[in-house]
Amino acid sequence: NMRNLYWKTNGLTRNLLPKPFKSEAEFEQYIFKNQDLLGDIIILYRQIRTGNKKGIPDMLGVDQDSRICIIEMKNIQVDEEVLPQVLGYAFWAENNPDSIKAIWLEAENRPDDIQIDWDSLEIRIIVVAPSYHSNLPKLASKINYPIDLVEIQRFSFEREEFIVVETIEDSMISKPSDRKSTRLNS
Repeated sequence: NMRNLYWKTNGLTRNLLPKPFKSEAEFEQYIFKNQDLLGDIIILYRQIRTGNKKGIPDMLGVDQDSRICIIEMKNIQVDEEVLPQVLGYAFWAENNPDSIKAIWLEAENRPDDIQIDWDSLEIRIIVVAPSYHSNLPKLASKINYPIDLVEIQRFSFEREEFIVVETIEDSMISKPSDRKSTRLNS
């Protein structure tokens, strides 16, 4: 699906041009610097990029509900192959609260008003990408962890940048309970 953005200002219509991120590292740096794009999430840790990614997610954060957020970034259209990867990270985080706590204690921007229950960590998965394969939301909805698929695209006009942020919902699928109630009412 092609998305055309126009910016109307002072009676002029300007066509905004897509400005993709050149690399995953640039995309990650951008999100780290502009954390408000992810809503209520505070990013505590960013993976230092080395050749091998020893099973640690790109970024770790915390949200207002005191959940540890696994943030995985891709600079390509994402398909279902991301799911075992992020599930592995979530499982790692849940089973290594000491590792997470060490990151939490070292984080300079650790929020004072959030208390983490280290005995039963709550995990939330956030995937950030420019686009998603159409079957991914349906598959992601089968996962037991809360998971957000966040689509971020950048556009530009001259020196101005415009960021479109959309959380992809699995809205096409009605939950089984909805179907049951419609059957009873008909």
